[in-house]
Amino acid sequence: MRTLFFSDVHGNLEALEAVLGDASKRRYDAAVCLGDTVGYSADPEECVRIVSKLPRCSAVLGNHDAALLDARLRTYLNPAAQAGVRYAERALSPESLEYLKSLPLSIESEDGYVATHSSPYRPEEWFYVLEPMEVRDAMRVMTRPVAFIGHTHYAAVHDRSGAMTQLLPGVPIVFHPGEKYIVNAGSVGQPRDGDPRSAYVIYDDEARSAEVFRVGYDVDAAAMKILLAGLPAMLADRIRRGC
Repeated sequence: MRTLFFSDVHGNLEALEAVLGDASKRRYDAAVCLGDTVGYSADPEECVRIVSKLPRCSAVLGNHDAALLDARLRTYLNPAAQAGVRYAERALSPESLEYLKSLPLSIESEDGYVATHSSPYRPEEWFYVLEPMEVRDAMRVMTRPVAFIGHTHYAAVHDRSGAMTQLLPGVPIVFHPGEKYIVNAGSVGQPRDGDPRSAYVIYDDEARSAEVFRVGYDVDAAAMKILLAGLPAMLADRIRRGC
């Protein structure tokens, strides 16, 4: 089974279409969206509609998705993120809102993985996984050998030691029996690792390996949409810089 993992679309339609088009050429059997389909960019309705109707695709709730559904959670977001959530709130159809409401915080698969947006440790609190202590907390509660997450917008893998290694295209991760790993799929719509190209991961449970892929898209078109929507200009600049 080959599973496509993608995260943090954040309303960036051009990026989402580029990822799905590129991934289809590499063959996958199922897909998992790791949350935050909305926020930051100008096409939240279109992105939610695509994800919700993507064949054999499951999804988890992200913190921006949750803040859209519960205004009390918006106080934890910075002003630019709050602006993106308010924009999505106006843009989403009732059908898309119901879809987001239906999403779980985590998925546990018989294919050997758990999927969450943030840390598997208390996912409702949206903890990041960056430091060794955060890795240890997450691994302590993992019921599967591999966890796929998003949230940081940085494609990386963490092993039991707590070390973080950036995921690079063309360098597959091989999962060794008896070990645990946390794989961050990076971001489709707003990468923050210095590479403006969208990131996604394909996991092969038979080969016990995963690989990150990067794909370019029409960043200028997506950035112009952000500006025309009246969203903060720094969000347009951020997708151009990839950080």
